[in-house]
Amino acid sequence: MSNEAEILPNLLREESFEIVMRGYNRRQVDEFIARSQNQIRELEARLARALDDVERTRREMAEVREARKPTGDDLSDRLRQIINLAEDEAKEKLAAAEEQGQQIRKDAEQESKRIIEAARGDADRDIAQAQEKADHVLASAKKEADSVLSTAKQEAEQTVTSARLEAERTLTAAERRANVINEGATQRLNHLTRNHTQALQRLTEISETLHRLLTAENEAGPLEKMVEDAVKQAPPRKQPAAPKAAQPAPRPAQAPAAPKPPAAPAPAAPKPIAERPAPPVPHEPEPTVVDTPVPQVPPQTKPTPMIKLDATDDLPSPHRPGEPG
Repeated sequence: MSNEAEILPNLLREESFEIVMRGYNRRQVDEFIARSQNQIRELEARLARALDDVERTRREMAEVREARKPTGDDLSDRLRQIINLAEDEAKEKLAAAEEQGQQIRKDAEQESKRIIEAARGDADRDIAQAQEKADHVLASAKKEADSVLSTAKQEAEQTVTSARLEAERTLTAAERRANVINEGATQRLNHLTRNHTQALQRLTEISETLHRLLTAENEAGPLEKMVEDAVKQAPPRKQPAAPKAAQPAPRPAQAPAAPKPPAAPAPAAPKPIAERPAPPVPHEPEPTVVDTPVPQVPPQTKPTPMIKLDATDDLPSPHRPGEPG
């Protein structure tokens, strides 16, 4: 074991690999390196045992040589030959052991190099495969991301288009509805304007009619008083004796003649004010005057009450005489 470090200087050093991102499979490479180191250790143990055997043989030979070192007198030719043969055999064994040790060391070094190269090759292949797989995964992920992005972009465009079409449809429907409402409101406003104009015209006509009626009533007041005075001053009328007397009785000489009042202008017939006009006041009974001409007084009528009309009410058009109903 004394020459073990000198015989195996490279076998005791452990190889290490650099670790890179997405490199080789660490578990597989570590297991392979562990197996290689175990094989190297086994070869080293075999070499150490062979060297121990050689060293032990050398010591034994030395001990035998020292113990049986013959003198010149005691040694015979036969014994000298045996010793020479033993020494030669020991030398041959030592040379064979040394040669075997050198071969074992050479084989161990070659096996170690082969294992290390194989581990490096496997590591390089694993790294290449891992890199290829990573590139493939990256390409697939990029392709999938592009597909997802394209799909999302198409969906966004479709959503925007649908929203724009829906907004346009809603705006068109709102404009159409607003136009319909405006047309209806315009028609309603025109209808109310016409009704308002007609109502104002009717109110004007009613006001004029009431004014004429009030004027006629004020003018008829003195005539009624004159008729009442004439009736009070007239004597009672005598009844005829026989039914044949169809002639009127002679006028009494003492009965003063009542002054003839001026004929009042007949008021114009009022136009219909509303659908249900106020009923007229019944005529007062005229007293019978004997032989006294009494002027005909137009019947008195009370003023028709004013009817408040709203411009928003739908009033029928006034019916004028002579127009078809």
